[in-house]
Amino acid sequence: MRLIFNTTYIVEENIETEWQDFMREQYIAYLRRQQFVQDVLFTKVSIDQPDGKTYSLQVVFDTPESLEHFTQHHLPLLEEKITDKYKNRYLCFSSTLTEI
Repeated sequence: MRLIFNTTYIVEENIETEWQDFMREQYIAYLRRQQFVQDVLFTKVSIDQPDGKTYSLQVVFDTPESLEHFTQHHLPLLEEKITDKYKNRYLCFSSTLTEI
C-alpha cells in the first residue's frame, strides 16, 4: 500500500515559468534527496482555472510513518520557502491518497 501526498497549485500566469523552475530546482530536488520518499510526480493539470495555471505535485511514501515524518519535519520548511518567494501569487490545497 502506497500513500500519496498530493498538492494542487494554482499559479499566476505571469510567474508560471519562474515558479516551475523553482519547484524543479529547489522543492522537487530536495524531495528526491530524501530516502523516505519513494517517488515524486510533478504534472500540469489539463484544465486551468480562471485565476491561473494548475499543477499537481504528488509525493509517494511506502509507510504511514514516512508520510508523517514528511508532514511533521519537512513539509513546513518547504512551505515556508515557497511562501517566502511567491506569497499571494499562488493557491494550493493538499490531500492524502491511498493506493488501492
